[in-house]
Amino acid sequence: MADNLNFYTAEKQHFNVVPPPPLEIVEKERQRRFEEGSSVHHFDDLPQVTEDAVRAALRNEARRHKYWKASAVTKMTINRIDNSACLHYAMESFTEMRSTSKAVEGVTLGQFLQQQQSTSGTANIGLNPWDYAMGPPEDFVEQVKVLEMPGTSELMACHSCNAEGLTHCFHCRGYGTDKCTCCRGTGMKAGVAHPAIYTHPMVAAFPHSDLSRGYPSSGTAVVRPPSGGLAYGVGTPVHFMTRAGVPPPGIGQHDLCHFCQGRGIRECSRCKGHGKKPCSACGGSGSIRTYIKLRVQFAVEHSDYYSPCDIPEKMLSKVGGQVIMSECQPYILPLKKYPIQQINEISRQMCAAHLQKCIGRCRIIKCCSSCTPETPAFENVQDVAKERMLKQFIV
Repeated sequence: MADNLNFYTAEKQHFNVVPPPPLEIVEKERQRRFEEGSSVHHFDDLPQVTEDAVRAALRNEARRHKYWKASAVTKMTINRIDNSACLHYAMESFTEMRSTSKAVEGVTLGQFLQQQQSTSGTANIGLNPWDYAMGPPEDFVEQVKVLEMPGTSELMACHSCNAEGLTHCFHCRGYGTDKCTCCRGTGMKAGVAHPAIYTHPMVAAFPHSDLSRGYPSSGTAVVRPPSGGLAYGVGTPVHFMTRAGVPPPGIGQHDLCHFCQGRGIRECSRCKGHGKKPCSACGGSGSIRTYIKLRVQFAVEHSDYYSPCDIPEKMLSKVGGQVIMSECQPYILPLKKYPIQQINEISRQMCAAHLQKCIGRCRIIKCCSSCTPETPAFENVQDVAKERMLKQFIV
């Protein structure tokens, strides 16, 4: 397999999701045996709050109040402790989704042959993205990988430049020149056309834009000598010297623009004066390589349920408890024999929802479910001596 495995960045590229293949006969048989043997779940007993835990919680609460005395907790007689708990049922599904996208990059013939030699020892498994073994580095950790599918690389001629490697420069219309931005096309260091030039009867032309080029105010009217000399702008000192044969009166070399030397135009900054620039599709090589990108996404689907209690759910998510039931298998069936029927119904709904999200898009690698009493609480702690009713929750 190709070595160009990398982490997927936030690039804007469209990938087509490939549905996972149907389960094979062996896999279906393994699932059937698992379902037959997974109807019995073991549940631990709910933790009970002891009298020592009650007194410790009351002492901690008394320290938070300025005028409360912790000695009352020691002298208190506890007749009854009513235990209650908020059950937290959680389910996680670790899924894998694969998608493909066509990719193009510019390469030379030598680079293409070198890549083919480096991957010649890799066996061509096929064009099904699910035929490649790609396991997650760690379970229940979201990650996305992008790699090249072996055997999908093809060398083609670039259609953008007709395999020439160069495209027409639309900035200068292929002339290779553009108006000098330092002197604004006048050829003068001051950036202003000199009257001795554009008022001379042999020139009589002010530096202006060439409207026929389709770019008003972006260039100057250019004169290109048929002999092949350097082009120059109309109304510039070089234009004057070409027509009159003498330098402009009252103008020295120090008055000319240092960048264009009085021509009023410079080479195009986009094509460097060539009139053509490297093709952006093939990078100037004239050939492109097409291949298929494989995107492997490992995701975690998480669902929570808290049984009704007096504590807000925002606070319940920050506490923990003793796990009374936990299982992690490739396939998980809903609970059926838990004493609280509401937990069984929530388990069935979560299993159905997780399975519905994966149908036709991804496959489930592993599922985990757990049931935890998040908030063992004690209520109605009665002090007979002082006839006081206190209520305290352990979180």
